[in-house]
Amino acid sequence: MCRTAFLILIALLFSACTPIAQVAPISDMGAGTDTPTPTALWTVMPQSTVTAVLSRTPAPTRTKIPTIAPTLDPIRNTPPTLMLHRPNLKFDSLAFLKDFIALLKLNNMQVVTYRYIYEHPDITAIEKGKLFIITIDDIFLAYPIDKRVLEMIQALRDAGFPAVLGVVTETAYVDPRNAALLRELSDSGWEIATHTDNHVNLGRAEEASSKLVRNEVTISLDKIEKVTGVRPITLVLPEGNMVNNVNAIQQMGIYWIVGISDGNTYDVRDPIVYVGREGPYTNAGRTFKLMQDRFGF
Repeated sequence: MCRTAFLILIALLFSACTPIAQVAPISDMGAGTDTPTPTALWTVMPQSTVTAVLSRTPAPTRTKIPTIAPTLDPIRNTPPTLMLHRPNLKFDSLAFLKDFIALLKLNNMQVVTYRYIYEHPDITAIEKGKLFIITIDDIFLAYPIDKRVLEMIQALRDAGFPAVLGVVTETAYVDPRNAALLRELSDSGWEIATHTDNHVNLGRAEEASSKLVRNEVTISLDKIEKVTGVRPITLVLPEGNMVNNVNAIQQMGIYWIVGISDGNTYDVRDPIVYVGREGPYTNAGRTFKLMQDRFGF
């Protein structure tokens, strides 16, 4: 009995020292195939006392790809240029001009001036074959402009075409009506060029005296500038006769020297440029075709 009581006491002491195993309850699966719902285990994390610092990552810089501008050939075709004078008994330049204007419109030609090309030098490369210049020579500053020349000017204005007027400035007198018209034309995009002071053949004048050439050009430039407010940059050569000392003309502020023969191309890098023109032939159509052959448009 004592032995039995002793064994019982030992067993009780052993069970008190061993922890009881914790077994999670098992859900009733039953006979179905439902998936048991898992028991979520939530862990509470301590709140951080560190303040987050937001750093802005700079956006990547867009690499700009440079645009490669096309290289323009400095050697240019001279725009085809028509040389006209006042009508006479042998040739009706007014009727000719009206027919020629119709051809220019039919062929979508853009009529410009030498000054316009000077101010927009790339146009002769970009608009190659589409440009045209019309000149009317022997507009005298001192004497009333011929009525038929005025009609030629009006025909061009009606067409929306500017022209280059070669003005002779002889004498100190200026006809007020001429002055008003030339100023108005200059303001509207026409070019008033010098045709010298006394309509002197500069090639022959140069043989006599370089000073004579200088006076013929600079005096004319001064008079035209006084009338229009714009100093000419174009010299229309009387009789188309060129001088030998081109640098002397350039020093007078001239950029364009306009003759008759040759001058079908020019170099935009030159400080002064010589260009040629074509006079009218039997009719507008034949003249236009001959100019196409010469100037290549």
